[in-house]
Amino acid sequence: MTCRLTLLGGFFLCDGGGAELALATRKDRLLLAYLALTFGRPQLRDRLAGLLWGDRGEGQARDSLRQSLASMRQAFRKAELDPLWTDRDSVSFDPTQIKVDVLEFATLADSAPEQAALLYRGDLLEGMDGITPEFEEWLLPERQRLTDLAVRVLEETSARCAPSTDVDGAVALGRRLIAGDRLREAAYRALMRLQARKGDRAEALKLYAACRDALQRELGVAPDAATEAAHRAILGEHVAARVPSVPVAAVQFESTPDKLSIAILPFDNLSGDPQQQYFSDGFTEDIITELSRFRSLYVVARNSSFAFRGAAVDVRKLGRELGVRFVVEGSVRRAGDMIRISVQLLDAGGGNHLWAERYDRPIAEVFTVQDEVVQTIVATIAARLEGVEMSGARRQRTDNLVAYDCLLRGIEHARGYEPDDNRLARELFERAIALDPDYALAHAYLALAYMMEHGYSRAPEPIKERALDSALKAVRLDPDEVRCHQYLSQVYTNRGQHDLALFHLERSLALNPNDPHGMSQYGLALAKTGRVEEGIGWIQRAMRVNPFHPAWYWGDLAIALYMASRFEEALEANQRVAAGSAYGHARIAACHAQLGHMEEAKAAAAQALRLDPGFRLGTLSMSYKFDLDRERVLVGMRKAGLPD
Repeated sequence: MTCRLTLLGGFFLCDGGGAELALATRKDRLLLAYLALTFGRPQLRDRLAGLLWGDRGEGQARDSLRQSLASMRQAFRKAELDPLWTDRDSVSFDPTQIKVDVLEFATLADSAPEQAALLYRGDLLEGMDGITPEFEEWLLPERQRLTDLAVRVLEETSARCAPSTDVDGAVALGRRLIAGDRLREAAYRALMRLQARKGDRAEALKLYAACRDALQRELGVAPDAATEAAHRAILGEHVAARVPSVPVAAVQFESTPDKLSIAILPFDNLSGDPQQQYFSDGFTEDIITELSRFRSLYVVARNSSFAFRGAAVDVRKLGRELGVRFVVEGSVRRAGDMIRISVQLLDAGGGNHLWAERYDRPIAEVFTVQDEVVQTIVATIAARLEGVEMSGARRQRTDNLVAYDCLLRGIEHARGYEPDDNRLARELFERAIALDPDYALAHAYLALAYMMEHGYSRAPEPIKERALDSALKAVRLDPDEVRCHQYLSQVYTNRGQHDLALFHLERSLALNPNDPHGMSQYGLALAKTGRVEEGIGWIQRAMRVNPFHPAWYWGDLAIALYMASRFEEALEANQRVAAGSAYGHARIAACHAQLGHMEEAKAAAAQALRLDPGFRLGTLSMSYKFDLDRERVLVGMRKAGLPD
């Protein structure tokens, strides 16, 4: 007699006649599920015991495992089966004696997607989360892998089915996927096509509207080019067989008419010493950071406002270009122990002055001046929009001005491209910490500097440990500072701990939803954990929020687009990054190769090898949650002729 094990949508074990074969405990069921999905490979007893009973002592954990295996055997005896094979050290499972829906689903996904759709009744082991951290570490990637496969099944069914095909199973699958994630655009798109094939054009258009509204509400983005093409096809408009993607260059500034919007131009350095530019830039960035804490304000990011440095600014034109209603400009002059700061707030619509002030203070009062400027700006414009909160979380700043100076100079080097910049940045952050051991931002930037100096994911394990210690300390010292969470997230990403990286990026966006750097980093992190289309949406939103963004936004977008197999767009994005590295040219080579442009692919690969004659795929360090995503990159690079 053959048994059947259902794992998609929950857990159910039955004999050939459909009678349930009950297992005594939840852990018995989870152990059977794990063994059934190991494809007959022997599993070490210590591994199995730690997976479900890791919170117990070693001896007790092994005893619990033995009891669980005995419970399984007792259940299978009712069906006159014994699919378990055990010895002193290991346990294995005979998959020929039992039908497992997950294995059937994976087998049918390519050959008969419409049949596979009928098997996907929900997430793997739905409702059985939270048993142990060790089991969760296995379960969550497996669950995501099968969800991604379900989306592919839905897409294949919508592409293959004839008008007469029974697609009710696929429609049910699509609705299940959307219910689980309202931002799963590929599922909306495939379901739209299926409903149109069934002749239910009205339902297909409702799905498009639901997709559009969810993306706008949650991410502030529009549906992508493929979804718009499907929508046009349903409306009956002519669509070419191969719909070109929206070029990545078409990203525009995101207007926010429902918020007070403001740009802080870089304060002029009037100290007579060009070397003091870092201080006036640091003062400006601090004002931007503090203002962006007010959720009712929209503050243009540093890169966009700093793009106007040194220009003769027409405030009204600048307001139109950046989409803002107010502009702040000013100057900083340091002279000995004194500082003079001039600030003015302008109405970008009419160009008139709303407020101006000059501060002559001892340099030790620089933070007090920053606070006064922020409070006055908020108070001046708050009357124009009800509901602007008048307080925000304050970050933990240092009282040591020398430490603050070291931090600003370190940040300047961290943004530089000279050979010694990363080392100098690290040394300055270390100096800031020596002067003030509780300076949270200095610890956060030091963690980043460790990763930058040693090649991020290529950094040796002791360096990664040092970076993690520093980033964790930063978050402990100031849990409300977004950069502390962002740099901790980068450390986790480069250690391969992607779920923790996502957690801290989500925390940073909860603290400051207006931060485009956080949006782009979050988008890349989502892509690297399998949520590719959602990730692309976040990166594109960051580009709209910060139209003069740094080049690394393009790098983030290029990686995500490649993972989505949108190779033409990935190529365009890669070419917008300053390609001075072998890895950058290798990524360009991979895009060309995947597009069949073999001459261009080989030329880019040759350039990568000229820049680094020792470049080898076997030593390439890339941080992805799933090996399949990493392998997709390597496949493109191999096609281009880069050596293993």
